[in-house]
Amino acid sequence: MSANKDGDGGWKSFIWNSDKKEFLGRTGGSWFKIFSFYVIFYGCLAGIFIGTIQAMLLTLSNYKPTYQDRVAPPGLSHTPRPDKAEISFTIGKDETYEAYVSHMGEFLKAYNDEKQEDSSKFEDCGDIPKTYTERGELESTDGVRKACRFNRDLLKECSGKADDQFGFREGKPCLIVKLNRIVNFRPRPPASNDSIPEAARPNFQNHLIPIHCSTKKRKPISSDRSNTSG
Repeated sequence: MSANKDGDGGWKSFIWNSDKKEFLGRTGGSWFKIFSFYVIFYGCLAGIFIGTIQAMLLTLSNYKPTYQDRVAPPGLSHTPRPDKAEISFTIGKDETYEAYVSHMGEFLKAYNDEKQEDSSKFEDCGDIPKTYTERGELESTDGVRKACRFNRDLLKECSGKADDQFGFREGKPCLIVKLNRIVNFRPRPPASNDSIPEAARPNFQNHLIPIHCSTKKRKPISSDRSNTSG
């Protein structure tokens, strides 16, 4: 320290010593050397960090995950999604199922005709289910792949067009099941009807994956007309 706070000049001399041309005890050359050192030091650290990130990004794809071994079996998601593990409501009491109805309506809005008008993203694939449409390799330069337009009428009474309550009012609620998309995974329907529950066999079609649902509690509906489905 070039000046003593308790000596001649006090703290003012410590901040700026006009005799030795020192600021906070260091000359301009000393401050320049310290500043240059830390600029180079942190610049090298930033360069190493940026280089590491860039090297990692070169190994990643913009279209698919590098490793897919953690999600071998695809999951199913359903709508509506209750707070608990089962869907329960009481027939005749709208407040017990209005949240389910609202969730169904919000989910299906994405499949309205006006939401699928962009011809650069959607195309008509017909109303009859068929085999997969080949759209090229994921790593190609074709840009955004088009998706088939989904007509809500395919859901029949669960489309929400004829019945905006989705069957909850009559005690026959609709449940929309969606298969989570996994890159390079192509589900195949059963080769025979032997593995399909008998109740689902009349509705089985080619190029469709049958899903059979049943109530969790197999007992007659009680007198208060409470209905549980899950």
